[in-house]
Amino acid sequence: MSSPRDDFGSVRPVRRLNRLTQALLAVALAVAVNTLASLPEFRLRRDISADRRHSLAPESVETVRAAGRRSPVGAGRARGWVRAVVLTSEKADEARFLRARLNKLLDAYVVETGRQGGHWLAVEQAGDGRNAPLLSELAGRHGAPDASVVLVLACGGRAKYLTYRDLVTKEGAFRGEEAVTSALIEVTEDKPAVCYVTKGHGELGVEDASPVRGMSLLSRQLRNRNFEVRTVDLATVGEVPRDASMVLVPGPVTPFSAAENDRLRRYLQERNGRVLVLLDPGRDHGLEPVLSEWAIFTPDAELQEPDPARRTTDGDVGLLRLEAKEHPLTKPLREQNLPLVAARLRPARFDEGSAPDSTLGVWQLVFSSDAAWGETDPARRPLRYDPERDQPGPVCVVAAAERATGIRQGVGGAGGRLVVVGSSEIAANSRLDRGGNRAFLTQAAAWLSDRERAVSLPARTGGEHQLTATAADFWALALRFALIPLGVLAVGLAVSVWRRRS
Repeated sequence: MSSPRDDFGSVRPVRRLNRLTQALLAVALAVAVNTLASLPEFRLRRDISADRRHSLAPESVETVRAAGRRSPVGAGRARGWVRAVVLTSEKADEARFLRARLNKLLDAYVVETGRQGGHWLAVEQAGDGRNAPLLSELAGRHGAPDASVVLVLACGGRAKYLTYRDLVTKEGAFRGEEAVTSALIEVTEDKPAVCYVTKGHGELGVEDASPVRGMSLLSRQLRNRNFEVRTVDLATVGEVPRDASMVLVPGPVTPFSAAENDRLRRYLQERNGRVLVLLDPGRDHGLEPVLSEWAIFTPDAELQEPDPARRTTDGDVGLLRLEAKEHPLTKPLREQNLPLVAARLRPARFDEGSAPDSTLGVWQLVFSSDAAWGETDPARRPLRYDPERDQPGPVCVVAAAERATGIRQGVGGAGGRLVVVGSSEIAANSRLDRGGNRAFLTQAAAWLSDRERAVSLPARTGGEHQLTATAADFWALALRFALIPLGVLAVGLAVSVWRRRS
């Protein structure tokens, strides 16, 4: 019988195998836990903060639920129905901080979609060489995002670009939830609004790519916001089409006839229609019969702005003075401090000689400086204000009117709406992306077509906290935290000394 071995040689391989197995199991456990945590269906979140600052507002939750009900039905069809693409770039620390807050906010939306069982929101990262095919796809379908865009929400053929300025208020508070919820409403609408653009009077071309007389860029922006853009010749139809959500009159060169005026008037009055009119100085538009019924006056004059602070580097006029500050139309200009930019503008203001009408509300929205005036003879030299002939400043160039009575598509409340802007240049391709032109026009289209939702969510605090304390405060705090460890150390030393003596 062999003598027993006492070097434990046969035990060492077993110990090594046990340790390797333990390491593999620990790695597998970590991978499994993180994989399950990345899936929305396995997430459980409870907000225990007093003001629920880490939770979506009830309006956002309802928006997510409503969008989930509109998402495609079927196994796996809803997954990724809406894509949220966060664009990364090497920007300042403030921009990186905003992106970090945006990612946390989007994670809350993903968790909320998981509670409904659809998982229809997919969040992706792109930019700085990452996910180049996705960026190419977005640029080809919706247009290339500029450097200020931080988030793209896309759903089918619709997309919404959010910039860094959209995510914060002028005071610096984070308003990403309001921006994202509004964008979700915009891109997930199941039924498109129909915008009819008039033709036959030399208006800007819907699909014309020319810089001056084309508005193909605006048409694309409207389609990205779930609008169908069609043309209509009011001289050849008996009435404005029944499916019209709004009518756009972009810079007519020749006047509208009496019959065309009557069709627009009946659309506004009898069907509570919505019309956006862009008029240029020096052009006889012939729409006075319609505008006078809505107490809006557009005298044939051209704005003269002598204040150099109201001029851009290209010599265009930049209008920043806003009235009716609570009106939805001025919201994007007011919050982002953006001007309306055009070279030539005409007055569009409240008609002080109109008959009183208790059902009609008129707002004068955008003004020039006090030193400006409306010149009735732009060819006259030298140009100077003539109080007997010209329009005194400040000159209003944007006016809106709304009837307080009527029923539109089964919803009681507002009747017809009319917006008049004293320039069609703001819609032209060459100036659409200048100042606040695009933001104003898309906001006007949303307001006129009843797609401007009352999404007003509280701005979130910055999330950064600063501790102000003196050196004595820090020493007192350090002493309090050191008491327990020092007590344990003292007891340990006492026990050690006692055991050695005994």
